[in-house]
Amino acid sequence: MMRAVLFDLDGTILDRTSSLRVYLHRQASRLPGLFEAVPFEEYATTFLELDDNGYAARDALFHGIAQAFSLSTEVRDALLADFRAHFPHTCVPFPRAHQTLAELRRRGLRLGLVTNGRIASQQPKIDGLGIAGYFGAVLISEAEGVRKPDAEIFRRAASRLDVTAGETVMVGDNPDADVRGAKSFGMKAIWKRDGYREAPESADAVIDDLEELPRAIAALS
Repeated sequence: MMRAVLFDLDGTILDRTSSLRVYLHRQASRLPGLFEAVPFEEYATTFLELDDNGYAARDALFHGIAQAFSLSTEVRDALLADFRAHFPHTCVPFPRAHQTLAELRRRGLRLGLVTNGRIASQQPKIDGLGIAGYFGAVLISEAEGVRKPDAEIFRRAASRLDVTAGETVMVGDNPDADVRGAKSFGMKAIWKRDGYREAPESADAVIDDLEELPRAIAALS
């Protein structure tokens, strides 16, 4: 019987691509001078490609942007500073995220959030999405000093929700950090398809949309 559900954040609850598109349009308004020389649509397309769904290192991303558009070091650094200051506050959830979280809570499941990243970048996303109230435990890797897929962060999440590994399912889009990590601690794992990678064979279920979760979790119980 499943008693608890752990969620990843980026790519699982937070729609990173949609959030980036909103951010880039707002950035164009903040920095209009830049786009007098750089075509916005070309810039946005290049940014999304180099971002690699959030897996590119920030410095490498903006170095690539500077190279692609022959930008000076000063402009590159200004873009990076703008990203760090504003992107964490640009939060677009996947469709039906709130409805799904509320439904799982209604069914009596304990919910937790386990995310890799810095507090300064992840906490504003959690706040901006308005999801903190759904979770009985929120673990950010920087605060914990341990990252997914290390089994320790999953152990801590289960402990804080007062459940066992066998009573817990992890939901995430990363086959390694989320699926392999959770399975290494004895949890079930549901992979949220991301459109980039093959479904991991070890996943106990695969979903395309968050609204599929209640049924998928019930099937595991």
